[in-house]
Amino acid sequence: MTSVETEAAPAGAAETPGAPPRRPGLRGWLTARLEWLLPLLGYAVLVVTGTTTSSLNLLRTTLNPDPPHQLFESLPIRSDEWLTAMPIELGVMAHGASQHPLVSQQPDLIYQVSSGSVIESVLFLEGNLLRLGPWLPDAMLFAAFRGFSWLLLFLAMPALLRRLGANGPMAWLGTFLCFLAPASLWWSFMPIRILAFAAAGCLLLFLARDRLVTGRRVTGLLLAGLAGLCLARLVTYYVPWSVTVGVPLVVATGLYLLRERAGRRAAVVAIATGAGVGLLLLLGTFWENWSALHAELNTLYPGQRRATGMAQAPYQLFGAPGLSELEDDPTPTLLNQSEISSAFLICGVWAALLLSHAWPRLDPRQRIAVATLGIGTVAGASWAMLSWGILGEHVPLLNVMLPVRAAQTVGYPATLAAVIVLSHIEVRSRSRALVAGAVCAALTAYAVSDLQRILPSLRTYEVWLTALVVGLLVALVTWMPRHWLPTGVVAVALLVAGVDANPLVSGLGDMRGSVAAEKAQAMAADAERTGTLYAADTLAASALLVASGVPALTGYQVTGPDPEQWERLDPDRKAEAVWNRGASYLYVSFSQLDGKPAGPEPTITTTAGDVIVVIVDPCWLAESDLGVSHVVSIAELDSPCVEETDTFTWYNGPQHVYALRAG
Repeated sequence: MTSVETEAAPAGAAETPGAPPRRPGLRGWLTARLEWLLPLLGYAVLVVTGTTTSSLNLLRTTLNPDPPHQLFESLPIRSDEWLTAMPIELGVMAHGASQHPLVSQQPDLIYQVSSGSVIESVLFLEGNLLRLGPWLPDAMLFAAFRGFSWLLLFLAMPALLRRLGANGPMAWLGTFLCFLAPASLWWSFMPIRILAFAAAGCLLLFLARDRLVTGRRVTGLLLAGLAGLCLARLVTYYVPWSVTVGVPLVVATGLYLLRERAGRRAAVVAIATGAGVGLLLLLGTFWENWSALHAELNTLYPGQRRATGMAQAPYQLFGAPGLSELEDDPTPTLLNQSEISSAFLICGVWAALLLSHAWPRLDPRQRIAVATLGIGTVAGASWAMLSWGILGEHVPLLNVMLPVRAAQTVGYPATLAAVIVLSHIEVRSRSRALVAGAVCAALTAYAVSDLQRILPSLRTYEVWLTALVVGLLVALVTWMPRHWLPTGVVAVALLVAGVDANPLVSGLGDMRGSVAAEKAQAMAADAERTGTLYAADTLAASALLVASGVPALTGYQVTGPDPEQWERLDPDRKAEAVWNRGASYLYVSFSQLDGKPAGPEPTITTTAGDVIVVIVDPCWLAESDLGVSHVVSIAELDSPCVEETDTFTWYNGPQHVYALRAG
């Protein structure tokens, strides 16, 4: 075993608190500034051009011809994005605050948007961008909101990983592996939103500690408070993924800071200040959204659901490298593209193979960071690899997470641990590189072979080609972990594999400026003027109403129900098992699911686990005190209680607008 290159000091050694910073050379000076300038420039381009990866063009007037200003295809499976999040976000721009159905709670906690309450406007700071809709172009604001977490990730993650012990190339490798992981791409970058705020909060803790060590107390406390703001965000949004994606990184950072004696007092002050500010902001936001929080915690799903660990299929754990052609493949025979995607847990195996070689070169702070990330990886992986039985339902944090959700995201802490370990192994050890590449290639071949069970179009030669590419890339990085070439090669490979997984869209398509959108905006003005509600009998029409700021009975019940309002539809709570849930679509139907007329009283049912349908006769709705004045229906209604007032085309079909008249 030979080593032909050495470094003067291990990665991260210059981070010692209070030590004077080394003067970088011209190359280092340029690199440091490009790391800030390039993400800012990229973000500016996205905002100015109004470019996002939203699948919003699935909602348009007609489905043919293909939408303009779009590169790559949109897929309906991303309904959490194009059919839920996007309309809610556009609705904030149209209305100045989030909209929610009469029978539901507001969605601010889940989607981290601001409706103008003071404390949540601070905690969900970028959500205020959406409230600028009356003054700035909607497409630019939408892009600014959607791209904000990307900007945070690329500004914070490389710098944070270097603080934790990674060298420059490996810090960027970890960032690319997280950003372009299949779980990021196929879940519309939801995990990245979590990881970005976690990374930003952790980096701010480092910066706060440094300022406090050097006596800049005011600046240090301000940075610590801002860190608390970022980290408090992990308690809202999608908490199960915060457990696997964000918590290991936050704990690793905290323990790293506390392990250093020289700056321990300053670290304690920074952490305590951040925790205090974060707790105050979180409690204040919960207080402002108490009804929504109470409803969410008491829903049958997800509030009261408890899960336990259970073994998942090999492809769900280590199959990520084989998902590069998922955009072009037919729908999987089991689950869907999003559900079978994952991050690179293979990096955990890679790190384990190299740990014994890197450990002697890690200082105590780096060791505790790697150990913490490793424990987070092992805990998450065991939840998805072993049966925990009834015991698992009583394990805090893990018991709110389905095993498949752990399988999808446990690769993120594994990736971060791997790049720190790689930064501290001896350079150019041929045998080590070959062993690491061979083991990772073999495990990839096994998992991607298992993937053939649900992707029959995945051919055998593709399985072996994927394993070969993984093996070569792992060997190359292990061989040259302190050079930029391997990082660049891996980044290009990731980009080629995943570039077409999401559409690139400029503008807002038919959600703004189309005849349908203009008529929906007129409905919003009418409903605001008269203090009444609209209702829709399709998900597509509901999305248009929400995105246009129309007060409605229908839409999205994402945090939970308003039980008192539901009792107006279901006085005896016979259907509580259907409506007492979050993360649901809500629409009305004016006929039974079998086509028969609706009965004299409302019936509440479901067509899927996340769909609530209120079957109601138009006359009952017109005579009720719910305040519904108009309905938007895909069907022509034959009732003495409706009068057609308008029609327009939406989602490739006619939409009829009816005014309700009491019989």
